[in-house]
Amino acid sequence: MTPKAFIAYAEQEFKPAFTMFGLIPKDKLTWAPQDNMFPMYALISHLSARTGVYGIVKGDWSPEKCWADGDDPKSITPEKAGERLRRALDEVKTLLSGVRQKDWETKEVVTPWGDKGTMEVMSHGLIVGHFLHHKMQLFIYLKLLGLPVDTGVLYLGLPPGKVTM
Repeated sequence: MTPKAFIAYAEQEFKPAFTMFGLIPKDKLTWAPQDNMFPMYALISHLSARTGVYGIVKGDWSPEKCWADGDDPKSITPEKAGERLRRALDEVKTLLSGVRQKDWETKEVVTPWGDKGTMEVMSHGLIVGHFLHHKMQLFIYLKLLGLPVDTGVLYLGLPPGKVTM
């Protein structure tokens, strides 16, 4: 996979989150399925955060360049989560579009917590893999709230009920 193809893949995987953010009832932002789980506002704050692509491409893992954005998680609304996710995806596009194919395939990246892999492998894990886990978590939260989310929402970002088989 080329960096350009990966960007298209990431865009495809991120797309459903925008639909799901729009389905969150405003009065459920402090709701969590259990006390030991993210409340909705914390989940969408985490899901819409920066991806760590800066560390992958530049090798600088400082929080202010990789993860932090200064937003208080309690201030995150579904609309703000959408804006943050667009910025995170734009950062992925900008940084990965400048990566040479040889570096993508062979340059080793080491995270501060010790994970190692090529830029390509680490991008799959940090940018998309991590995102997919939390996207599914949001999908389950919406299901638990009784919202009519389905596979069209989860995989394609379609409005509920629009998937046809």
